[in-house]
Formats: sequence, C-alpha cells, structure tokens
Amino acid sequence: MLLALFLFSGGQPAREQGQFWQVTIRLLVQGDFRTGPATEKSGVYLLEAGWSAFLEEDGPDFIIYHLGSQLFRWEVRTADGQPWPGPIPSPELKLDYVEGKEEEINFYYSFDPEVIDCSADPAGHRIKLVLPDVPWSRVLEKMPWFKRKTISGQRTIELQRSQLAGREIRKEFNWIEETSLQDSSQLTVSQRSRVKIFLELNRCQQPAVLRPGDGTGRRSA
Repeated sequence: MLLALFLFSGGQPAREQGQFWQVTIRLLVQGDFRTGPATEKSGVYLLEAGWSAFLEEDGPDFIIYHLGSQLFRWEVRTADGQPWPGPIPSPELKLDYVEGKEEEINFYYSFDPEVIDCSADPAGHRIKLVLPDVPWSRVLEKMPWFKRKTISGQRTIELQRSQLAGREIRKEFNWIEETSLQDSSQLTVSQRSRVKIFLELNRCQQPAVLRPGDGTGRRSA
C-alpha cells in the first residue's frame, strides 16, 4: 500500500504512535551525454542533492514529515569543460513515498522536472537529459520513445525491515544506467549516468512540533 501524507486536524481521534526516525538522503549523479548527427555535441553533468525528513511508523507503512530538499551542486558542461550554452533548469529531489512491506522497506524518489530540456545550439536544436529514478518512471507515460537500461548495480533503494531494530542505519546504493531517446526532431541523445545514494536513518523521540505533508496543507497524491 502506498504511503499517504497527512496533516493533523482538530477533532480526529488519537492514534497510537510508532517509532520515529530522522532520515536523510544524499544523492550524487555523474554522467555524460552525446547528441545525434544534427549537432554532434557531447557533454558531462554533475548533480548533488539531498533530502531530509522524519518518518513515523504507521502500521506496516510510514508517515513522512518533510523537512526539505537541498540542491548542493548542478553543472552541465561541454566535453572540453566549458559551461553549457544557454540556461539549464535545476532539478529538485523529491521523496514520493515509502512503501512498507513485511520483510523490506522501499524508498521511491523522483525529480522535478524529471527531464531537463535545454538548448543545444543557436540553430534551435534541443537536448533532453533524463534524470534517474527508482524503480519506476512516470516519464515513461510522457516519453514512450526513451529507453533506460541498468548496466550494473540495482536501482531499488531498499532496507530489510529487521534493520529497524537498531538505532542507526547507514547504507549506500550504487548503479550505472544508460538512457537513449529520440524526439520528434530526430535529435538522438544517449546518456550514461553513475548514481550513488547515501541513506541514513536515526531513531529519535517525537519532535515537539511536526507538520506532515509538504507544509502547505495539501495531501500528497
């Protein structure tokens, strides 16, 4: 069952509280890309981002109390190390939900935007950088012409449920993936991304003031 994020509201009956955890995610993506014959350009990109929150056990699942997302570094450069021409939108790291199962816990994250669309040259050609996500991709619905393949490692961010018996959890995940796509202008882009994620959980007491959800009063989809 997917996690829903809730706001406390008056008049609701009290419920039994589970364990609280402070969780941080730090992500590093290093990659390269190559455009097709329309421009014959190549480049590299580097993304460092973080996200933090509190988690509360709620039966088999978890309630997320978002603290915020941080963008530490975002660079796109040409193959010879020059800044990429034209503006490059910066992505935001998001944790969409935490799925609690009997034996394991899965963390599902994404980026906004999931695809970085930017100019490739003054002639108007554009390229699209597809950011990694696990283990599903909403991009597939919008981009049926792109393919993603895992070269090494495993893209699932997963913990064994038994690890929650400890007070501190630290785990690292690594994988390499290739992405290829072709848009309506026939400008082909291929990418290779090396992804590293650091996940840390620390058991803690319930914070004095918590505001679940995104801080605006909206319930997560």
